[in-house]
Amino acid sequence: MNHDPLDDLFHSCALRAFVEQSQIDQGWPDPEATRQLAYLLYEQALAERCQVKR
Repeated sequence: MNHDPLDDLFHSCALRAFVEQSQIDQGWPDPEATRQLAYLLYEQALAERCQVKR
């Protein structure tokens, strides 16, 4: 069974956070800032999913 990690919502948000934070930091991203951004993006994505299902 092949499972693409980017099919998982959280992993997609984490990758997006890593890329966005690396642009902000202009280099290797700060781990704590990346973690916080990943959770923020994940919470926003979950909220959007809940709105669509209603």
